[in-house]
Amino acid sequence: MNEACIHVDWGIDGLRYALEYKHIVIIVDTLRFSSAVVTAVANGFTVYPTGDPQKGVGMAPYLGAEVAGHAPGSRYSLSPRDYLKGPPDANKKVVLVSPNGAACAEIIDTGDTAYIGCLLNARSVGDHVSREARDTGQNVTVIAAGEQRAIDTGERIVYDRKAAQRVFAVEDYLAAGACISFSSLKRTPEAEVCAMAFTAACTKMDILLRESFSGQYLAEHDLSEDIAHAAQLNKYTVVPRVENGEITAV
Repeated sequence: MNEACIHVDWGIDGLRYALEYKHIVIIVDTLRFSSAVVTAVANGFTVYPTGDPQKGVGMAPYLGAEVAGHAPGSRYSLSPRDYLKGPPDANKKVVLVSPNGAACAEIIDTGDTAYIGCLLNARSVGDHVSREARDTGQNVTVIAAGEQRAIDTGERIVYDRKAAQRVFAVEDYLAAGACISFSSLKRTPEAEVCAMAFTAACTKMDILLRESFSGQYLAEHDLSEDIAHAAQLNKYTVVPRVENGEITAV
């Protein structure tokens, strides 16, 4: 048996390629899907991901779940801070809509092995997939979800909602590097460079996340606290797994 190794790839196309070759995958969408999922699951939530808001609204009644950010009066959104507190009788089933990370998680099928990772749980998810890869002989691919193309108008950040492609997102690349750096698997050259980028950047992670396109967009919408939360390294030990359309703790 060949030694299992860890790779890095990009977006839905990279995810589909990894799944075709039966890789274990870690989906990383730092601002904000992965950070919201890790925080939610660490606090007892079950998450149902979708990239389609209308589909999410239709799913929720069947699942007995709330739609994050789309149902009138919903108490939940893509903000990870929404899952930190609440009444003890709160509904902890949430349909989480996101055009990047949730769109990736949504295509995970029966027989696939997929986890959600970010800076918040990098060590735990890196450790977990390392053990599983050695046990199964499977390779691992960390998927940086990417972002919709952003345009700086000089006054604010605007996303091109019509564009189908996903482009480089530095926050996803750095968090992917964190997950890789905490794994003990053999690294491809691409994965090694990604881990090195994280190591070089870890002392100024909060600044880099804030100055990214995604970070600037969140700051413009008074969501800077979401960036600060997402920038925390290894805050949680939870490892969320995507299985049968839902995300729960391993």
